[in-house]
Amino acid sequence: MNTTKYVLIGAGLASAEAVKGIRKHDKDGDILLVGAEPHLPYNRPPLSKDLLKGSKTRADIFCEDEGFYREAGVELKLGHTVTGLDAKKHTLTMDDGEERRFEKALLATGGSTVQLPHVSAEIEGVHYLRTVDDAESLERVARRTREAVVVGAGFIGMEVSATLTQMGVKVTVLEAQEHIWPRFAAPRLADAIQSYYEDKGVAFITGDKLSRLNAAPAVTSVTTESGREISCQLVCCAVGIKPDIDLGLEAGLDHENGLFVDKTMRTSHPDIYAAGDIANFPDPYFGKRRRVEHWGQAEYSGGLAGENMAGADKPYDLLTYAWSEGFDLHYEFGGDEGSVGSVIWRGEFPYPNFVCFHVRDNRISAFIAVNPDDALLGPLETLVKKRIDAAPVRRQLADPDASLTDVVSAIKSA
Repeated sequence: MNTTKYVLIGAGLASAEAVKGIRKHDKDGDILLVGAEPHLPYNRPPLSKDLLKGSKTRADIFCEDEGFYREAGVELKLGHTVTGLDAKKHTLTMDDGEERRFEKALLATGGSTVQLPHVSAEIEGVHYLRTVDDAESLERVARRTREAVVVGAGFIGMEVSATLTQMGVKVTVLEAQEHIWPRFAAPRLADAIQSYYEDKGVAFITGDKLSRLNAAPAVTSVTTESGREISCQLVCCAVGIKPDIDLGLEAGLDHENGLFVDKTMRTSHPDIYAAGDIANFPDPYFGKRRRVEHWGQAEYSGGLAGENMAGADKPYDLLTYAWSEGFDLHYEFGGDEGSVGSVIWRGEFPYPNFVCFHVRDNRISAFIAVNPDDALLGPLETLVKKRIDAAPVRRQLADPDASLTDVVSAIKSA
């Protein structure tokens, strides 16, 4: 049985960044990267935007080209899965029967799309969006589609609805909650964004659920629980993912809503790390455990895990952030998404640099910025990181002409 110093399980952004992290501290240790998809690690955000529109190809979205892995001395085993992980013996088994010993392992297996009951992707016209193959398949169908229903109004659902509309498809978004972005947006902001999309031609049905697909045999319409029937030839389900932690469970790792990691991304086993969508980490700014599904989290935690696997002892120090786009709007979010208490508005949408501050226990806990200047992001992040008392600076926060840089400077010098 061969031994490999570092094994990276999951061929996504987190593992690509882990390679870089390892090589910062260990130039020679051998690395094996195993991934279920036959593709090089790629960035997922373009799947619902540029790749779906056809303005980018799969080669454009690779995290790194093949030469990067060759020069880094990485053994790629793509199109294969790890079927067994024995933490005590430091061994893994792959789907072709090969066994491998390892010194350090990273679990970066991401997540799988949540499947709606009785809404199978085997039905012609039904799509879930998670992989590059999913996006390319959806694009081919969208090109010959007149009407579509997008189920779910989170980031992915809103991105897909905007892209399909720009492709000439008439889109209806179906959201079970009372407003879009139900997990993190105040109703006033959600209403403003929804109205903007409606002006672009997107229709919304909120507070209602998909009850039945009507197909003969391809999809012709959907029926909601309230009895509405929506004509469509395409249904795209975007209702979230579930973390793929089965290997971690088999290895006996501590878990709850993902795999528990410490501040170095190490799991409950000293030689196994986790990163990306599956990692449940201690947030240094909010004093609680969190699991975050976003590009920025995968990039940061993968790199951090790689460095620490190779001997560094760096603690997690990222303010959780996310970003999204739709039509000509760009959104930046930073902080604790579950902290919508009171709200401070900086400008009126679509005022340039419109910002919504979330305040909980009198402290700034998050922000959502619409079309922000890059220079605005640093001060916004600092306000959240330092959990600033909002009361003394409420007027400056709400005034779009007041400098947030000056607010931060005054706080630092106080």
